[in-house]
Amino acid sequence: MNQETNTDQNLLKMLSSDDAVLRTEALYNLTFEEVDNEVVKTITELILADDKAIRNAASNFLIQNNNPTIPFAVVDYIGSPEISIRNLAGEILLKKGTNSVDAICAKVPTLKEDDDIKFLVDILGLIGDKCPEDLIIDILTTNQNENVIVACIEALGNIYSEKAIETIIPFFDKAEVLRPVVIEATGKIRTLKSLKFITEKFKSDDDLLKFTMIESMGEIGDEETFYFLLSQIDILNGALIWPLLEAIYKLKIKHDLEVPFDERIKKCVLDTIINAEPRYQIVAAHLVTVFDDPEILYACLSIYGLDSELNEVLFDKFMENKGLIVSKLYTVIDNNNNYLSAILDLLQNILSYDSECLTSLGELERRRLTESLSQSLTNSDEGVRIAAAELLFRIDTETALLFLDTMISDENFWNRIRLLDMISEMDRPEVIEALEKLSQDSEEMVSDKAKEIALRKQYLTN
Repeated sequence: MNQETNTDQNLLKMLSSDDAVLRTEALYNLTFEEVDNEVVKTITELILADDKAIRNAASNFLIQNNNPTIPFAVVDYIGSPEISIRNLAGEILLKKGTNSVDAICAKVPTLKEDDDIKFLVDILGLIGDKCPEDLIIDILTTNQNENVIVACIEALGNIYSEKAIETIIPFFDKAEVLRPVVIEATGKIRTLKSLKFITEKFKSDDDLLKFTMIESMGEIGDEETFYFLLSQIDILNGALIWPLLEAIYKLKIKHDLEVPFDERIKKCVLDTIINAEPRYQIVAAHLVTVFDDPEILYACLSIYGLDSELNEVLFDKFMENKGLIVSKLYTVIDNNNNYLSAILDLLQNILSYDSECLTSLGELERRRLTESLSQSLTNSDEGVRIAAAELLFRIDTETALLFLDTMISDENFWNRIRLLDMISEMDRPEVIEALEKLSQDSEEMVSDKAKEIALRKQYLTN
């Protein structure tokens, strides 16, 4: 017993040392050790330290160590007038998760400052444990501060408190600022009463509120909701179309329903593909898989490469319509968008699966495609440049040879080496001239390879 006491006294002495390095090392060494409450209290006080290394080591200990008194020691610091200390205490409590719930629930009833109450209610909501729902409901019904009310409603939504739904809904009509919060929270709670409430309030003129309602209906809706949302396609417009399409798609998958692919849906899909954020474009792409509409397929080419999931969805559809896609690829290449590399890879894949699809191109379409590829030989992306060169040789050797000077001037020496591979078996005057130039290349690997190919050709000729 005396040995343990001496050990604890030594620890306290090290933690109180003027040597910052010693204190920091002690804190890290104690991270997973059993310590008594006095040591916990001493370490908690170190989050006030001016030395950043000590403060970080202390917070690391408080987060990682399993001593059950830590949250009770830390929670007192949420009232600190220094925001950095308050936020650090909040971060520790949040990272300790459900282990912090009892300490927070014990602290909240003692608080008089609404900012402190809100702060801890926010943390309870982020932790997500359902145990404090009665406490949060009590605060919601008794506290008059708008920020605290918002925090309570959000927290009850985050912990999926079905018990709170009857308490939350009346706040919708108490203040406009509360409406989006109420809708979002009731949507998260996912009860039949939530769904009924959100559907009844859908007539709102507030687009932002409708946006939130549509998202919630997509999460908690039933078959009736699916058809209700379909009925809104002709009514809603602008950015509201995007979450509407997403909600319809989610309910289609969830309840195994069929989307009527008519002109209305086509219009929504097109608008989403062209104008929406990636999240909604991916949903639209999933719906594209049942369309064989050229206009929609062309629109999808403009976003191919945006997202790996999106690429997977669209790739098979493009392969089903290879001839149609190849005939329009030049327009996407000409636009030189951020996903040009993915577009060139797509063309490579199409040609690998079916090189004959080029024969279906008219002379004008074929010329436009080779012109677009030749313009990509000077693209700032080295991957695009070499892919364009490979495709040119694959599609039209004569055109490729016209641009051989551009290719051998590529600033990336790996591209020049790859070019040598492409032309090594060709017996053309242009190739012999290119080999002569590359044999003088400043990069030894390039010049040696060019000389080797030239000698081999000379040997075969003799």
